[in-house]
Amino acid sequence: MSEMADENESGATLLAKKEYGRAVPLLKREHEKYPSNPRIRLQYADALAGAGQLDDAATQYEATAKYYDDNGLTVQAIAVRKKAEKVQDQLAKTAAPAPSVAGKSEPLFDRSVPKSPLFEELTSDEREAVVREMELEQFDEGAVIISEGETGTAMYVIVSGEVKVYTRGTGNSGSVYLAKLGEGDFFGEVSVLTGKPRTATITASRPTELLRLDKTKLDGALSRHPGIRRVLDDFYKKRAKHTVEAMIENLKKRA
Repeated sequence: MSEMADENESGATLLAKKEYGRAVPLLKREHEKYPSNPRIRLQYADALAGAGQLDDAATQYEATAKYYDDNGLTVQAIAVRKKAEKVQDQLAKTAAPAPSVAGKSEPLFDRSVPKSPLFEELTSDEREAVVREMELEQFDEGAVIISEGETGTAMYVIVSGEVKVYTRGTGNSGSVYLAKLGEGDFFGEVSVLTGKPRTATITASRPTELLRLDKTKLDGALSRHPGIRRVLDDFYKKRAKHTVEAMIENLKKRA
């Protein structure tokens, strides 16, 4: 099959189809035309990674993460570095082992994470401990991310896309729409902190990327850095009026 793309196909379309080899030259041209566009650069990096051009992918991921760093987009910077981390792991498996010091590991970031409501109150060590445990996940439109009534096992931060929040209505009223959350918003922290069941169902209303922090991994970070719990508890109290739980409580009062 020819590696040339159909004139009507875009690099983004080919990337979505996972036709990485065909997407690379198209996205390279787009990136050269719009070098300051981080979305195009990230698509180009994804295509390079998928096509096995790992060194080039790592370079583009780092440049994209730096752009997000410089513009204070913490969540996006973390997500891109998670992708870069996977590429580096793949490169390490194919390269000759380098000398290392026992018990030492490189930090996830070689610069400080920009200030963000979720991270700004943490010390650099605490922030590193939380960020290191996060995993990047993707959800298709309509996918259920968490379900009302289930045990809370993770909290999430929205990198890109959008989610909708629903709760069960009273009587036979079915589900009640509560809110729409977008980039930078986070959810699920109350169940993780308190152990209470989920109080709402949250679905992806379009393709969405999330950073997931599992409760078990958070607990591990808390054991090493007890100050994280204080920060999370304080942060929850400060934003309590805007939580999903507060929305549901207000709904019950009006019923």
